[in-house]
Amino acid sequence: MHQHTHPSAPNRTLKIALVVTVLLVTGEMIAGRWASSLALISDAWHNLTDLPSIALALLAAFIERRPADHRKTYGYQRAGVLAAFVNSLLLLGVAAFILYEAYVRLLNPVPILTGVMVAVGLSALVINGGISWGLASKSREDINLRAIFIHNLGDAASNLGIVVGAIAIHYTGLSIIDPVLSVIISGMIGWSAWGILRETSNILLEGLPRGIDLLTVAQQMLTVPGVQEVHDVHIWSLNSNRHALSCHVLILDMVTSESEKIRLRLQQLLVTEFNITHCTIQFEHTNTIGKYHSIPKT
Repeated sequence: MHQHTHPSAPNRTLKIALVVTVLLVTGEMIAGRWASSLALISDAWHNLTDLPSIALALLAAFIERRPADHRKTYGYQRAGVLAAFVNSLLLLGVAAFILYEAYVRLLNPVPILTGVMVAVGLSALVINGGISWGLASKSREDINLRAIFIHNLGDAASNLGIVVGAIAIHYTGLSIIDPVLSVIISGMIGWSAWGILRETSNILLEGLPRGIDLLTVAQQMLTVPGVQEVHDVHIWSLNSNRHALSCHVLILDMVTSESEKIRLRLQQLLVTEFNITHCTIQFEHTNTIGKYHSIPKT
């Protein structure tokens, strides 16, 4: 079951977000060096984490239109997952580097140009808020857009923190606030990167998709009339949105037209209840009437 949507609108929003984010990261890097603000530089790295997400969402939209072939029988959907995995490793390195820089700055505080921090922080807040607003309505229908929407809300929150921190530095003279802010931003980068690393690792290792319980799936399949037993159940992800399943199903010895009805009911159940859209079901036949317990084997 696929919904036919018009991808041009979200793609256009993503392209605009990509260009604006590049400009924002460049501006924050330059302003951070000028104002001696590690918090601004850290936030630039934080905003930089949006670029892979936006680029991968655009890449996914492009790849989805490419058909599978005899060499890539599942298509090219794992390319985006692999890129996200590599990006998450790089982002963890960035978070560690920011923590080190914050430690150095805590030992050797420097004067901060708070006016520049406020101006750039407010600009970044407007930009990230605008991107979030542009994706808000579309994020309800697309999980990739929803992730970008949530990420940009987090960016906007860090921008607000920079503005408040700059005002606090201006009135208290405590320049230590700047590296403390960078530590918080580093934690946000590390948290986001770790989540991406866990999810992509699970997909690449063909682990059970998040939010799906193997026994629950097998037990639900047993509720379909005609199903006697379910075993050798394997569930994995092709990408972050598309899940696949293969299994053996024991049914009574019957004509093909009747077993086809059972297969269609199973497929409908898997799609509606678990969003498993790719199914390979192998029937086994018995002459014994009765319901057996499912024995999933991973």
